[in-house]
Amino acid sequence: MVKILASKLRDVELITDTGIRLGWVYDLSFDEKTGELLVIVAEPDEDLDTSEFVTDHEGLLLIPVSAVRSIGEVIIIDSSKLAVKSKLRGIRHR
Repeated sequence: MVKILASKLRDVELITDTGIRLGWVYDLSFDEKTGELLVIVAEPDEDLDTSEFVTDHEGLLLIPVSAVRSIGEVIIIDSSKLAVKSKLRGIRHR
């Protein structure tokens, strides 16, 4: 396993596996009890319509770590695992 310092991820671009530019890493969110990395907090791309994406109160994207496919010059996000509001609404209604 390759170790990556969190400080090296700041401002790395996030792109989906379908080529959608999501934005850039702003911060990381951890579970304070377990230390588990939960989400990547991202500054959205200026052309991205964030209305269907899960965001925080400041409008920053919340990307689940489980959606990360690869990390390199950019971070590739598996679009099928990306949390979007329409998927979350479907889960709540079941």
